[in-house]
Amino acid sequence: MFKSYLKTAFRNLFRNKLFSGLNIFGLATGMACSILIFLWVQDELGYDRFNTNAKHIYRLTARVGDIAAAVVPVPAAMAIREAVPGVKNTTRLAALQSMVTVNNQKYEEKNIYYADSNFLRIFDYPLLLGDASSLLSRPDGVVLTASSAKKYFGSPENAMGKTLHIDNDYNGNNLLVTGILKDIPRNSHLQFDMLLPIQLYERTINLEQGWGNFDVYTYLLMDDHFSGTPAALASLQQQIQALYRRLDITKTNGFLYVQPLKDVHLRSRLMLDVAGQGNYQQVKIFSLIAVFILLIAGINFMNLSTALSGQRAKEVGMRKTVGALRSQLIIQFLSEALLLSFISLIIGLVIAWALIPLFNQLAAKSISINLLNIKFMAGLLGIAIGVGLRSGSYPALFLSSFNPVKVLKGVKMLHGRKTFFRNSLIIVQFSIAVILIVSTIVVYKQLHFIRTMDIGYNKENLLYVPIPRLGDLQRNQVALKAVMSQYPEIDDYTFISHLPTDLPTGTRSVEWEGKDPQANLVFPQMWVDDHFVHTFRMQLKAGRFFSKDFKGDENNYVLNETAIKAMKLNAETALGTRITMDSRTGIVIGIVKDFNFKPVQQPIQPLIIRNGSSGNFNGNTGYIVQRTTAANMQQSLATMKKVFQQVYTDFPFSFGFVNEDLSRLYLAEQRMGKLFNIFSVLSVMVSCLGLFGLATFATQKRIKEIGVRKVLGASVAGIVGMLSKDFLKLVVFALLIAFPVAWWVMNKWLQNFAYHISIRWWFFALAGVIAIVISFITVGYQSIKAARSNPVKSLRTE
Repeated sequence: MFKSYLKTAFRNLFRNKLFSGLNIFGLATGMACSILIFLWVQDELGYDRFNTNAKHIYRLTARVGDIAAAVVPVPAAMAIREAVPGVKNTTRLAALQSMVTVNNQKYEEKNIYYADSNFLRIFDYPLLLGDASSLLSRPDGVVLTASSAKKYFGSPENAMGKTLHIDNDYNGNNLLVTGILKDIPRNSHLQFDMLLPIQLYERTINLEQGWGNFDVYTYLLMDDHFSGTPAALASLQQQIQALYRRLDITKTNGFLYVQPLKDVHLRSRLMLDVAGQGNYQQVKIFSLIAVFILLIAGINFMNLSTALSGQRAKEVGMRKTVGALRSQLIIQFLSEALLLSFISLIIGLVIAWALIPLFNQLAAKSISINLLNIKFMAGLLGIAIGVGLRSGSYPALFLSSFNPVKVLKGVKMLHGRKTFFRNSLIIVQFSIAVILIVSTIVVYKQLHFIRTMDIGYNKENLLYVPIPRLGDLQRNQVALKAVMSQYPEIDDYTFISHLPTDLPTGTRSVEWEGKDPQANLVFPQMWVDDHFVHTFRMQLKAGRFFSKDFKGDENNYVLNETAIKAMKLNAETALGTRITMDSRTGIVIGIVKDFNFKPVQQPIQPLIIRNGSSGNFNGNTGYIVQRTTAANMQQSLATMKKVFQQVYTDFPFSFGFVNEDLSRLYLAEQRMGKLFNIFSVLSVMVSCLGLFGLATFATQKRIKEIGVRKVLGASVAGIVGMLSKDFLKLVVFALLIAFPVAWWVMNKWLQNFAYHISIRWWFFALAGVIAIVISFITVGYQSIKAARSNPVKSLRTE
């Protein structure tokens, strides 16, 4: 019996080669796209799950005023471990960027953490070499990853017991390699090349002011009895907050929160967070796109299957006449649909496998298809079975219910119901496609807006060179200025403490005349010299900037417009206002026009600009920023390298460009835009495949009608219009459904940006024109072909 079903299925497959090909290719394309997206989603959702204690690890975060941060006060971990029930252990990390010297070879490293000695007992980062019980306990020890050990010493085995020098403070430290870890898993939110003992960090800070120093990442390991429910988390946060209020001698008035480890990668939009964080909304959007594409492909499959099923009414009548049971007919139609679905799945897997390298390049991932993964394969088989059963159910249930006598007499069965069903599916299909077209337009315009918006300064051709943390920072800066003065071509430059791209600093220690005692403002701050405004081409709204002509400027301040508003002042009253910061009192001498010093997802915050013309950046190393031109870029680089190497003879020269740094802040959005464009085009293409198949089928059914009309004098344009209008009506109806849904979805997405575009009417008009034109081309091809055919051939059998 099964052999008969299979033979009939293949016979029908080859009998309708065009429609079978469209069915299989459309569904295979949809499955391939969905497989790639679901692999990406699975990778994003799988971050940090490799940790044995993942369900019991929580990260502590903070909020002070309007600023939410991933770092918390230094003493919080120890205090919580000792005083809060249910907390089994705590560990801390502090980030560091430093120069590492090995055998007189210098390396600039950006992924270093100071870590508590229990860090590797809470997190599962496998150890290759070393004693796990003593790692990070020695104040002069260091733990490397396998890649770092290979880079420095040739191999992990050679690295053990060797010494390296790290410039983490004024004098630097010689450290002994005591352990080698396997390279950090790609799906860990913490990525590092080296771990230093936390004691080295504690030497560099004032522990007495620790509760006001938000500088460390802190993790809690809860005991096995902690449930992790919302109520349990709320209770834990209340206990931690009460403890913080009691112990905080700095009266920072902040708030501490608990974040599950599994949420860190996707649900963190925090200041001073680790690099490479994901976005949960993007995961939801791409999951929805995968479902949409699969739905479009499934609708194609179902539409063509139901369209072709009508041609088999007489076959059903004959089978019933010779004794076939309805259950047998249902099995027959379902097995044919399942066969097509499984063929599509196999081809879809091949397409996805071929596209994996390109997809990884676009998405910056390293995902792969693992056919031995039971969950993955079960999901794919479930999709194939679901699509097959769904598409085969209509012909199976309805055709098997036909009265054989009526069918064999030529009476049409369920014609109107079937047409209505197919039309409804076309409307749903094109509604989804139009939603994706509108979304693509909005995403493109928002990303273009980010690239071209006025951020308050001219970001082009700004070359910067990081100043190394070596020796007397202030004296080194003076030396750099002296050498630069010898090169007339370096005439437009500034020294600054931080780049205005993603400013990490913030302080509450700001007092001014008339300050509201209840105010809890956090002010980002940066130290600059007197050339800052000119080099960055910023605009002063009032007053003046720092100048060597005014000796008292060393203690004075310049504020941005947002700071003036936050302090409840105006341009007139702000100038001359006395401000005290870090026991230094000065006056506001100028107001600079607001400029973005953080990603545009975040609103501009109140900023205090401090005078660092003397070379004192409060312990920050800083940057030299030179404005150059595109034509002179290479010459400027060569000259700056000469200057740098005259002062820092043994250090490698590094540089960057401000506009490139800004672009890197939006890499995730740019990747999303590219993938969105690709999948939107594919969804429209799959929709058109189905429309093409239905148009071909409809034209074939009316071929004799077209012949008669041509004989009676109908024009080609008239026949094309007759055949196209029914499909175009469905597309227009789909537009009316898609437009409000697309507006709502994209309006929600835009709310993630503090600065964003408005959704314009022409976005919808353009999407509508694209949908109608594509539909007309798809349907029109078959219509024109039919309208230009010789009527004699179509009427010959009459």
